[in-house]
Amino acid sequence: MQDNYENSFEATRSDREFNLKESIFKYLRYWPLLLAFILISLVIGFIKIRYTTPIYKVTGSLFINKEGENRGGNESLENMFLFSNNVNLQNELEILKSKQLVSRVVKNLGLQISYHNKGNVRSSNIYGSSPIRLEILSLKDSTNSFTLDIEASETNFRIVNSNVSIKYGEPFEIKGALLKLQRVPSASFASYSSDNFVITYQLLSTATNKLAKVITTAQSIDQATILDIAMETDNITLGKDVINNLMAEYGKMNIEDKRRISQATMQFIDERLDTIRNELSAVESGILKFREKNEVIDLNQQSTQEFGILTEASRKLADQQVQSGIVDYLIAYIQNPVNRNNLVPTNLGIQEPVLEPMFAQYNALQLQRNNLLQTTGIANPAIATADRNIEKLREQILGALQNVQHSYSIASRKLTEEISRSRSSIRKVPSRAMGLLDIERQQKIKQDLYLFLLQKREEAAISAAATIANSNSLEEATASGQPVSPNKKNILLLALFAGILIPLGIIAILEMLNDKIREREEITRNITAPIIGEIGHAGEETLIVQAGSRTVVAEQFRIMRTNVQYIINNVSKPIILVTSSVSGEGKSFVATNYGAVLALTGKKTAVLEFDIRKPRLLKGLEMQSSKGITNFILGNAALEEIIRPVPEFSNLFAIGCGPVPPNPSELLLNQQVSRLFDELKARFDYIIIDSAPVGLVSDAFTLSQYADACLYIVRQGYTLKRQLGMVNDLFQKKRLPRIGLVINDIQTQGRYKGYYGYGGGTYYGYGYGYGYGGDYFQEGKGKKSKFNPLLFWKK
Repeated sequence: MQDNYENSFEATRSDREFNLKESIFKYLRYWPLLLAFILISLVIGFIKIRYTTPIYKVTGSLFINKEGENRGGNESLENMFLFSNNVNLQNELEILKSKQLVSRVVKNLGLQISYHNKGNVRSSNIYGSSPIRLEILSLKDSTNSFTLDIEASETNFRIVNSNVSIKYGEPFEIKGALLKLQRVPSASFASYSSDNFVITYQLLSTATNKLAKVITTAQSIDQATILDIAMETDNITLGKDVINNLMAEYGKMNIEDKRRISQATMQFIDERLDTIRNELSAVESGILKFREKNEVIDLNQQSTQEFGILTEASRKLADQQVQSGIVDYLIAYIQNPVNRNNLVPTNLGIQEPVLEPMFAQYNALQLQRNNLLQTTGIANPAIATADRNIEKLREQILGALQNVQHSYSIASRKLTEEISRSRSSIRKVPSRAMGLLDIERQQKIKQDLYLFLLQKREEAAISAAATIANSNSLEEATASGQPVSPNKKNILLLALFAGILIPLGIIAILEMLNDKIREREEITRNITAPIIGEIGHAGEETLIVQAGSRTVVAEQFRIMRTNVQYIINNVSKPIILVTSSVSGEGKSFVATNYGAVLALTGKKTAVLEFDIRKPRLLKGLEMQSSKGITNFILGNAALEEIIRPVPEFSNLFAIGCGPVPPNPSELLLNQQVSRLFDELKARFDYIIIDSAPVGLVSDAFTLSQYADACLYIVRQGYTLKRQLGMVNDLFQKKRLPRIGLVINDIQTQGRYKGYYGYGGGTYYGYGYGYGYGGDYFQEGKGKKSKFNPLLFWKK
């Protein structure tokens, strides 16, 4: 008998292992909720797709020329200006998004004014196809933007919230702005969903900032000079116009930068030409006067050779003086505060390689500073940084020029010495001829310098006229066939996931907050005692088991009858204790119907109402309470007086509690209790004790000494999870005999899959029945709530 009970216990313990399938079904039983959330989420997703403004991606490609490519044969002229064609692609990427360049696009396309057609849910950008066009005649305050909400027709329009109709072409005033609205004949109102239009005017800076934020640039391929320009917009025509215009303006701005350098060089050459022209004119006048005064026509033949040497040395000295003069001019030009932010003239005949890259870098920094000033204020930290870099480079250039000037001085001294030697060799030449020769030498120097500058001036003019951009449009703007937003696939997937995860989260939270037993697994995971019976919801019936009854609950009691026989096995005339953790878990219901199924087998069965603190068994059977157990224990009644047959049920007898005593616990310790069970065993085959809950009082422990087995009632949706720990402790410590669990009031709702489903809790100790005690403790006088005998079985 003991082995069978232990084997039963082992089999039940194996059920405690984690079951993934049961966990899945735990959530699947909420499939209506899941289905409803999924459908609602998908509907929301479709609504979002339907009413979200589609966004398209428009892209274009720009080719940046490398150094030495596509210059139109003007390489030498570009070198004259020291304008480097080495391209830093990262700089070009930022320039393409710069506010200076974007603002030019805004002005060209008139993007300070936007047009939208209002629909029932969303508005559409109608750039390029608007049937109306706003003209701004004057603005009282150019720092304010404004919005016009109008209702338009073929001949006139009306500003919303105004009853005045205005014809197209008539000036009108709003918020201090004088405006005029023109009808665009090529566009029709019929193609729009409504006659309501919104026109918005915004500041140039605002429109520029908005447009710059939606433009993206990137290098097409590593090591390539192809740049991709992209823009996401709700109007494809707008996107194409912006990108194409942006590429065109980028080329124009590049040409403008080159021409500024050329113009600065030509201005410097013109100034020098004026100076040399005046000096040459003075020398020629001096020659004429010298010849007239001294009657000098030609030099002496014998001194011609020496004069040739002298002339060559003098020419070289003159060239050196020209170079030195240009250096002096450049030093004075750079040191002049007026030219602090101007470009430095370049390639003026100075044959010093160290100066050329420094001038090119200096001019590039000046151009960068000028570009920054056009887009930001003088207070921008970037301007201060540029000024520091320019000042540092200016000091380096001055130092280099001074070094060059020093080398020129040394060369000039050597040439002067050579001239002195030549003069000493021809000192016999008449002094008047020497004077003429000296003047002619000066004339020759001035002529050569003048012709050199004229040549450079012509080259500069040609180069300025032939300047081309360093870029060209490789691929004009094109739009994606499908909108990039809203992404239908992603939205529907997100809606589907939300429709699944949100209800699962709600269910998980509800399950986490639930402190009542709902699933079989919660019991098997926390209690090692065997489950011997699972009783479904019985409605409002009193005695479920009847002769010939075929209901589900009646069959469940018959199964329980077999299981109980298995654990008590060979015990003759067993006494079975029925208890629970707290009141309302269905002890009396289980005790009565279990007694009924035993009686149906022909076994004489007695059900004892030993819940003497709160007797309810006889009321449930609709039997009048009279003398009972307490009368027998106190010696006020014989056993025959308290045994009462259950009406319309043979072999089933009930023994009521009798009057409720003031000391129930002490009364159960009376020796008459032992005598009661002895006499009952002599008369009955089965004795069932309906005792008080063990979680409230000690009565069940006192009566357990007479019992052969214990049916412990756990009610679905009523018993607390934390009370399972107490049940397991009772089983482990064997404080009650042969405990078998009976799960009562199971409401499957589609969850029954071989077993009725339940779930676990934790044990914190005894005493959790307090608060459920009801009439188990003596109370003061007062009105008590009415008891409905038809509903008590469900508790």
